[in-house]
Amino acid sequence: MKIMFAVFTSIFGCVIGSFMNVLIFRIPRKLSIVKPNSFCPRCKNPIPWYENMPVISYIVLGGQCSQCHTPISIQYPLIEIITGGVFLYSFFKFGLSFDFVFHILFFCLLIVISGIDLTHQLIPDVFSFPGIVLGLLFHLINGTILHSVAGLVFGGGLILVIRIIGGKVYKKEVMGMGDVYLCAMIGAFVGFPYIIAAIFIGALSGAVLGIIYIVSTQQGRESAIPFGPFLSIGGISVILFKHLIIKFFATLGIYIQ
Repeated sequence: MKIMFAVFTSIFGCVIGSFMNVLIFRIPRKLSIVKPNSFCPRCKNPIPWYENMPVISYIVLGGQCSQCHTPISIQYPLIEIITGGVFLYSFFKFGLSFDFVFHILFFCLLIVISGIDLTHQLIPDVFSFPGIVLGLLFHLINGTILHSVAGLVFGGGLILVIRIIGGKVYKKEVMGMGDVYLCAMIGAFVGFPYIIAAIFIGALSGAVLGIIYIVSTQQGRESAIPFGPFLSIGGISVILFKHLIIKFFATLGIYIQ
């Protein structure tokens, strides 16, 4: 029975991932997420339901529009697979519980934010602010609200300080307020001191992958690289590897739960 529920959960996650692709495409363009139905961005023709099944349709269509044959971005099946994966992970980790609901909402927000930031270098407040409320509510229910508030203040405050100092040093905006709100959201959910680990992992992955991106694409050092996806990697990593982070803090003489 558990295996059947797990399969259903992962399939449902892929379906949610398909809707998240709609959000990633339409929200930055200020398009309705309800109407019109799914359509090809190039030829504008509507996509019938049987060509809009998560992952499967991409494979059957050979990764291209059936009408104009324009290649379909690999982003679409990747988002669907990743979302199905986090649903499956959350199911086995938390079962069908409040923790399950809160964690998949948190993961989904981070995936959507990362998708939009990668494609538009924009982090809409319409996702970050509800995410902050979600994190505070999660910890309020679990009786750890102070950890959430501390994580929110530390995460958002640190990135805000970096933004201000970096702007004065480099005479340009080094981070947007979207990054500040996103880090505050992650801090509100993972709490303190886990937000420290989340920021560190985000900064480290950003540095490594950023260098790889600049070298592989022959971009200049001044090329703008969105930081939101890396902060999201940090936030998700803290959830996935929480036990290792607890052990690491213990080696420093800091014992947390």
